[in-house]
Amino acid sequence: MSVYEQIKADLGYLKLDAAAASFATLAEQAKTGDWSHIEYLARLIAEQATADRDRRLAARLRYARFPFRRTIEEFDYEFQPSVDRKLVEDLATLRFIDENRPILFLGQPGCGKTHLAVALATLAVEAGYRGYFTTADNLCRTLVRASIEGNVDTKMKAFTSPTVLVIDDVGLLPIGGTEAAAVFFQVVNTRYEKGHPTLVTTNRGLPDWGTIFGDAVVAAAVLDRLMHNAIVFNIRGQSWRLREHNGLEIATTNPTHQDNS
Repeated sequence: MSVYEQIKADLGYLKLDAAAASFATLAEQAKTGDWSHIEYLARLIAEQATADRDRRLAARLRYARFPFRRTIEEFDYEFQPSVDRKLVEDLATLRFIDENRPILFLGQPGCGKTHLAVALATLAVEAGYRGYFTTADNLCRTLVRASIEGNVDTKMKAFTSPTVLVIDDVGLLPIGGTEAAAVFFQVVNTRYEKGHPTLVTTNRGLPDWGTIFGDAVVAAAVLDRLMHNAIVFNIRGQSWRLREHNGLEIATTNPTHQDNS
């Protein structure tokens, strides 16, 4: 076995698959490009490092369960002028994570709340943090069921361990009963104590949260944790989906006519 074959085999044995796959190609490029040994080694290691980073990012994105991919750059500030662009861009630096600043997005359905929350959480995941997405209804149902089955502590970690948690659609459906309200509070409180920021979207005003939880005291306790040092967006614009619907309706009812005379 030649030295090249031995090195390639050893790279495979060490599970450095990307380096093993690019070893021969880079060796040829090194010859034609007159690379030094250090330059060749640096490029070989870079191939493996890039592959490892991509693999770990893909795993974190799968774990996060984001419903879609969105970016800050895709957000239409002209359609939603009530959104402070400079503030969003500042949040994109992810300083809010170190500062443990919860972010609340208030507004009617379809106004871009979830877009912004998912985009910021995706940036965190791309930076190496663990993120997770859930609806408020799914969070409560999962933990209430786990409480009945006796494994609530294990399930609770899915919501409290990630650095960034997105809880979507608080208030879209009622929080079902005292136990559901209690587990919701437990998630928010545990994350608050750990210093892990929570991103919340809701279509209900904060004074209505007592009705959502069915208990004004629990609602006040939840808001106490979420509002401490929080950043709040009150998006007052229209729905993206209604805009698309209206645009389609206009196009359908007022088709363009060409004069062929």
